[in-house]
Formats: sequence, structure tokens, C-alpha cells
Amino acid sequence: MSSLYYFAYGSNLHPARFYRRVPSARVVTTAILPGYTLSFEKHGADDSGKCSIIPDTNEAVQGVVYRIAAAERPGLDALEGGYDCRQLVVNTVKGSMGVYTYVACNDMIQPGLAPYHWYKLYVLHGARQQGLDANYCGRIEAQCSVDDPDTEREREHFRILGIEERGCYDR
Repeated sequence: MSSLYYFAYGSNLHPARFYRRVPSARVVTTAILPGYTLSFEKHGADDSGKCSIIPDTNEAVQGVVYRIAAAERPGLDALEGGYDCRQLVVNTVKGSMGVYTYVACNDMIQPGLAPYHWYKLYVLHGARQQGLDANYCGRIEAQCSVDDPDTEREREHFRILGIEERGCYDR
């Protein structure tokens, strides 16, 4: 079975979310992508902000590298609408590694967008669970987020996150 290395930096950092999407996924290592910054300004189908990476020579994006079955890539591509797939090189504790990741298409970037609380929490909880740097997690935590007007969708995502009540999601 052929496999690929995928760099996750947004909501796919969260294991419970990602394993539902790509059952074959296994964490390989944490990684740093120099020359980019994390943004929540990709316009999502639900009209909220989603993560992307934007070139910035003074910054770096932290994330995790998953090994996934090549046969599952088309399904992930379909879920990642509005993104271009890119081949990049990340830095790991064992050296440089070639990976693929998703970068928002330019026409999908909408400055000023904010993520829904549940989406931000996938990113934040995932970053913490994967052991990313505390200062980096603090920057994610500081990201402004908003209520999801679809309370059923919000409840479902909070359930996956293990959050029972609205308003109990500060951390």
C-alpha cells in the first residue's frame, strides 16, 4: 500500500477530527514550516474563517506530519475545497522532509473573517494534543472567534471536541 506525507496546520491537527476524515492517518512527527504564517481568513462554505498559510519570511507555522494511505487522498482533496495542494518542505527533529499540504486559493482569502468557536478549538486543542509550542498555541488561543448561528452544527462539533455546553469552551 502506497502512502503520502501530509502536513496539517489547521483543524486537521485535531486527531479525532482527522481520523474521521482519513482513517489510515498516523502521526509521524511534529514539524515547522518556515516562511509562512497561520491565517484564519480563508472563506469557508459556512461563511466563517478557516485556516490557511500565507507567505511571511519572518514567521513559521507549526504542525504535524501524518502518513496517510495514497488511496485516501482523493477523499481528503474533496473535503479541502477552495484550497490548492502544494508540495513543501518542513523541518522536523530529524531534518527536512517533503510533504504536501493545502493552501487557500487567493480568491478564497477574505481579510477580517473570524472562525466559529468550534473550529478554532479544533485547531487549538489539536495543537496542544500534538505538543506544539506553548507560545504558538497561545497565538491560536488569542484568535478572535464567533458563535456559529447553526446551533445543531455547533453542538455536533462541540460533542466531537468533548464540550457539553455552549459557553464552556474557553480553553
